[in-house]
Amino acid sequence: MKMSRDRKISRFDEKYRHKGGFNKFTSMVKELNTLEEIGRHFGFSRQNTAGLYMSFFADSYNEIQSKRKDKRAKEAQRRNADLDARLVEYEKLGKERSAKKTFYTKIVKEKCESIGLSVDLLAKRDSAVRMKINGNLVNISGTNTETIYHIPRKRRPSIYYRFAVTNRPVNFCIYVLDLGPDDDEERYTYYIIPFKDIEGLTLITLKDRYSDYRRKRSGEPPSKYAKYRNAWHLLKNSPGK
Repeated sequence: MKMSRDRKISRFDEKYRHKGGFNKFTSMVKELNTLEEIGRHFGFSRQNTAGLYMSFFADSYNEIQSKRKDKRAKEAQRRNADLDARLVEYEKLGKERSAKKTFYTKIVKEKCESIGLSVDLLAKRDSAVRMKINGNLVNISGTNTETIYHIPRKRRPSIYYRFAVTNRPVNFCIYVLDLGPDDDEERYTYYIIPFKDIEGLTLITLKDRYSDYRRKRSGEPPSKYAKYRNAWHLLKNSPGK
């Protein structure tokens, strides 16, 4: 005569009550422990654990193993995308370029979260962190190095910030102008530029603000990049919209 599930649980409780019984078995399953870990706790083999799980729940342990694998992958992704930890590690190792990239990625992430844009970080252990904002894959660069092309008479010089343009296809390029000092609320200016608008360029120069005093006199439009200054609204739509 086939034993009922309740009877199986009752017998298991009687035999393993000193180790927590069925409640402990269930909690270890919910915590996604391995067959080996459960078997080690109760004192039987992984094969017996799999058989007991099937007996109690009429299912194989493969689903639990798959959930555990997904959980490990998510935890690894979270660790790999920990910008604060990466920044500390790069600074300790003297990797200035990686530290700089991570710093500006962190600045953009914090800015996006402050204005309600969703952010997803994607990273492997030994690769740069990539970012998606509202599903848009972005490339982030930042600099505090000024470039002065000329110094006119009786006017302030034209100060630009120069960036390399990625050749990796993305939805947007975000360029951070780091104007300093650290305690200045308006320290950063952001240019959010659709990649398709600058694809094929190798370098791009941007300013904190564009003055169009000469263009107005000649009837020409202001700089084509002026419209991208702090244009966070462009990221509110998902890709392709």
